[in-house]
Amino acid sequence: MFDIGRYLERFKKISQSRDALRTAVAEAVQEICSITINPKQVDVRDGKVVISCRPAVKTEIFLKKEKILANLSEKTGKKITDIR
Repeated sequence: MFDIGRYLERFKKISQSRDALRTAVAEAVQEICSITINPKQVDVRDGKVVISCRPAVKTEIFLKKEKILANLSEKTGKKITDIR
């Protein structure tokens, strides 16, 4: 018989890993740029990080994008290709 609990467990794991990645991005931005962003402002799609914030903050993040990407790669081990 089909066990719905096991099936739903997969989605819970996916959600937890996505939340951990969002938190890692927010921490990397805080560490490198000294800018605090909420992990809810971060979305990860197809290896690209999309941050929803003010243009001035985005510019500061963009200027230090390479350092942030290197930090994320080191901490998470996941391939993040771009920050938008």
